[in-house]
Amino acid sequence: MPGRSLLSAPVSHPLFEIVTTTAGAVSIRNKIVNEIMHNPVGPWVEANALYIHQSRLAERLAEGEGEFVIFDVGLGAAANAIAALSCARSVPHHRPLRMVSFEREMELLRFALDNAEAFAHFGPFQQALSALLETGRWSEPGIVWELREGDFLDLIDAEPHRAHLIFFDPYSPKVNQDMWTSACFAKLRAKSRDLSEGGADLYTYSQATGIRVALIKAGFDVGYGLPTGLKHQTTQAATSRSLLRAPLDQPWLERYRRSHLRYPYDCRAEDQASVDALVEAYMTRA
Repeated sequence: MPGRSLLSAPVSHPLFEIVTTTAGAVSIRNKIVNEIMHNPVGPWVEANALYIHQSRLAERLAEGEGEFVIFDVGLGAAANAIAALSCARSVPHHRPLRMVSFEREMELLRFALDNAEAFAHFGPFQQALSALLETGRWSEPGIVWELREGDFLDLIDAEPHRAHLIFFDPYSPKVNQDMWTSACFAKLRAKSRDLSEGGADLYTYSQATGIRVALIKAGFDVGYGLPTGLKHQTTQAATSRSLLRAPLDQPWLERYRRSHLRYPYDCRAEDQASVDALVEAYMTRA
């Protein structure tokens, strides 16, 4: 995710560099697309605020029975995944956890692991990270972590598990637009648990109107997520409105009606009127 006014550390790599953000956090910048992996608060703070605390992961692992499945979409440098593993280890008697991480290119994680001394949160999980890179799998009692390497849009169709919780953290639409379409979210919705199966919710850093509409079009219910870093909102989506902390409301609908960027990236001009009708009907049910 983009950041500003960075002080770069002298690390040599053709694609990535260690940087210090204006908030004093250590992170990684992709030099080609000019994006930082997390906002200025840094990867560990954002991972816990956006994905762990907001989703009440500790409480959900302590409650209920049966395996709890997380989809980690956009493994990147693994901050979100490590935050989930750290959370699970902090719960004394948690239900079994299976985390499935999706990533197209593993070079970022290799770079981060080569520079593990820069990231304090890597410490207890370096062996797990190495195993994931070498074999695509790591486990300990009560936890299984699996890697799906390749194109998410192909991998998700073949995924045998269904998610209770989704961390949606790919690169931004500026450089990765296919991952933010209604078609992509529809594939993810098909692998999300319905309320009768315990339900599923999704968290992402974006608050863009068009992305929230893409989630609605894909069959998710959508609401406001908690702020993190410089973002005053994030987004929560779920397979039932009852799972939302703060569903989209009338002020959001008014902003939608005024927005010039309200349609999903894969919405054709001839389909815009039907999307408007869909959103109006969705908000009427709200």
